[in-house]
Formats: sequence, structure tokens, C-alpha cells
Amino acid sequence: MAVRGWTWWPAALALGIGLLFCIPLLNRLLRGTLPQDYSDIIPAITVYCQRFLAGEMVHRPLTENIGYFLEPGYLPATWFPFIVPEYFRFDYRWMSSFVLLLGILGYMVVVVRLRRSALVTFGLSALPLLFTYCLFVKNSEVFTLTVEPLIVGYYLLLVAGILLPARPLLVAALILCLLSRFSLVFWAPLYVGLVYVSESRRWAWSITGLAAAGVLVFYVVPVLSHDWGLFMRVQKVYTETTLGEWNHLDGRGLPMHLFNGIGLTHFFYQFGQGDLLAKLNLAKLVHLVAIAIIVAGAALVYWRQQVPRTSYRPYAVIALKLYLTTFYALLQVPYLYLAVVGFFLSFYLVVLAVGVVEAPDGKPSSISPTV
Repeated sequence: MAVRGWTWWPAALALGIGLLFCIPLLNRLLRGTLPQDYSDIIPAITVYCQRFLAGEMVHRPLTENIGYFLEPGYLPATWFPFIVPEYFRFDYRWMSSFVLLLGILGYMVVVVRLRRSALVTFGLSALPLLFTYCLFVKNSEVFTLTVEPLIVGYYLLLVAGILLPARPLLVAALILCLLSRFSLVFWAPLYVGLVYVSESRRWAWSITGLAAAGVLVFYVVPVLSHDWGLFMRVQKVYTETTLGEWNHLDGRGLPMHLFNGIGLTHFFYQFGQGDLLAKLNLAKLVHLVAIAIIVAGAALVYWRQQVPRTSYRPYAVIALKLYLTTFYALLQVPYLYLAVVGFFLSFYLVVLAVGVVEAPDGKPSSISPTV
């Protein structure tokens, strides 16, 4: 990568200062919090990893281990990285934090490639680290009770792969995102379509084939092929779990997770007609229609532009941000920790607002406002 050496030091300085403050604080938080006392996420993932290392079937009910979770709902990329800490016997939460760090490093590479002043490079590089520190102070449960930093890292790497551009990174991160949650399944075809129209039909088909192969190899063959009814049973369990959360009331007699200041689903609870199941089904329908409209609208706006169109790379990132904002705003149970994915991706919008990345040959490249 033909980048002048001096452009790296502000990012390295920001990284060093951020780690100096964050790592000791994270260590204290992890030592003082046991996830099994408050959350079922990490204990459930632990069962998956233990089964894998024992050569057992991983995706089977967790009832015998935890007492509930009738169906295994976690996708492979959500639990597979934790085989490493399970095997070497260290805290799973260090692993999820490490993947977040990788995502932040990918973000910093994009920042450095802007070739802006030292002050701008330092400031942009410090943003995700400062936000991480604030999370440690104000909402530490994101790191201590969940593995959400893992998912954030995946998405940060995905956007870095789009903007740099770095094809192997893009494909790997896309597969990880698809195999961790289903939230990306509508946006992915939009991105492939943008590549098809604006860059290379061959590369668009390659992305499609590689992503499909990843899902096939890591999910369909080892999981679904042994139990084709698993997917629908997991969706049924999700519905039952969601209804349980809608009945989980706070001191005001309102569902705790619907009225936590995150998301819009409480409107369906308040103003929807019928019983809770009818309100939930309405929320699901609106959720599905809304994200479909976002994708269709983004595709139509891009297609209707006059040639030369806006560079598809920043357009895809902006569309992803809008898509995820809508997706998580209308999620049926808007847990607080889920919101951090969108917050971290917002830093890329700041980067896009600052300027353009230089290609390795020194010319303005892929995240320029126009082609």
C-alpha cells in the first residue's frame, strides 16, 4: 500500500492512547462481572463451543444444559470464534473485544488512506475508541454480558472492505455478517446489484457465489441438512421469546425492553389492535415492509441517476447505515446492546463527509463522491 509513512503516526497515537485507557478498564469490568449471573448469551454460546470440541452435534436444543432455549438459534459466526477462548481457557469477552479491535483497525486504515492532516487523522481515528470508552463507563453490559462487540467488528470490517477496496476482506466480512445474523439479507443483494451496474458483472457474480458457498459450507450442510425444520422452529421460538419480553413489565406496568428509549416498537404495543400476538405480527410486517422499501428505494434512486452516477461504494455504505437504522428501530425487542452496531457505523459517515480516499497509485479512488 503506497501510503506515506507520516500519515500513520496520528492513527497509531490515537490507538495507543485509546488502548491505554480502555484495556485496564475493560479488565476491571470483566473481573467484576460474571455473565451467567445476569445473561444467558455467553453461557449458551459456551455450550455450543463445548459440544464442538467434544465432537458432538452442536445445533441441538440447549434444554439439558441451561433449562430453556428449546431450539439452538445462534448462527455459526456468532459462536464459532469462541472455540479459541474455550480451548485455551480464557474469557470469551476478550475474544469479542478483540474482533471489535480488528474492526476499528480496519476503520483506521480507511482514515489513514484519506491522507488528511495529522490533526484530522488523529481525531477521526480516536472517535470509535472514545465511544468505546464511553460505553465502558455508561453501558458496560454491552461488553460484560453480551458478545455484541463481535458483531460490531464484523460490520466495521465489512465497510472497510467496501471502501478501501479490499476484495478478500469484503467477502470474508460479508460471510461473517450473514452467518451471525439475518439482518443483512436484504441489503446484500442491493450491494451486489450496485457492483453489477457500476464495477464488474463478473465480480458481482463472484461475490454472490462466494457468499452463497460460505453459507452453504458453514450453515446449510453442517446444520440445516441434518434438520431442515430447524429454521422454522427457531423462528417460532423467537416469536414465543418476544411475547415473553412483551410481558416482561417494569415498575410502571410497561414492557421493560420496549420502553427503554431504544426503537419504535412500543408504538405497536400501545396503538396496535387485538391481542399481543396480533400486535407483534403487525410489528413484524411493518418491519419487513420498511426494510424492503429502503432497499428498493436505494436501488431506484441509484438507477435513476444520470451517468456518471454517484460512486457506488459510499452509496452502498450510506444505504447500509439507513438500512440498519430502520432494521434496529423496528426490531420487535430493541435490546439496548443491539443499537451499538449502528452507532459504530456512524463513524464511517463522518469519514465520508471529510473527503476521499487515495488509491494505491495516489489518485482519488473509490470513496470519492462521484465516479
